[in-house]
Amino acid sequence: MRTSLIRLLLAAGLGGIASGPLAAADRDAAVRNNEGNRLYEERQYDDALKLYTDAQARLPNAPELHYNIGNVLFRKSQFDKAAEEYRKAESAADPVLAQRATFNRGNALLMQRRPREAVQAYVQALRARPDDADAKRNLELALRMMQQQEKERQKEPEDQDQDQKDQEKETPQPAEGDQSEPQPQATPPRPKPGQMSEAEARKLLDALREEERQGIRKHARAAVPDRRDPEQDW
Repeated sequence: MRTSLIRLLLAAGLGGIASGPLAAADRDAAVRNNEGNRLYEERQYDDALKLYTDAQARLPNAPELHYNIGNVLFRKSQFDKAAEEYRKAESAADPVLAQRATFNRGNALLMQRRPREAVQAYVQALRARPDDADAKRNLELALRMMQQQEKERQKEPEDQDQDQKDQEKETPQPAEGDQSEPQPQATPPRPKPGQMSEAEARKLLDALREEERQGIRKHARAAVPDRRDPEQDW
């Protein structure tokens, strides 16, 4: 399950690697970053990580380096550390890089089976770029994982009840009036203040899709000439 999910997320893309305006800040850091990018493309992740961290020693707050290190850590399946690097990269002044970092953070959270937090990241990425098809697709994955976890959570009390019934068959029943306290039922976790619920995330996703369809129709109408116009030049 985990292997297939990571392949699916990687197929959607991690948003590429970042170069950014490092040369203007520190030429040596830029050289190391660019060489790290080359090694990353060649899948030499350990060597790329060393160059990125060497560059980061000179530019510790560069979002581009946090982003690239996050990509390497993701490829190395260190998803918790990758998510933290992506979070730091979200402070980038470049809106494209910031949006990619948010999207990739969602991927790292999803790989940790933290779909509720991943949903928040994908929604944030979609707010920055509503036409991001990969973010829409992965938001659907996160919502489905949330539903699956919810089903598993709801099933747990039933299994516990069955185990309790089996135990009652083997143990003496308590005397009348000696009632045990009721077992608490599992309830779905509520989103934290400021976060989006599953229903709200789905509503946003549907709205984005409708907006996309309307945009496609608008462009299609603009591309087709109105043949009813007698003054049209041919």
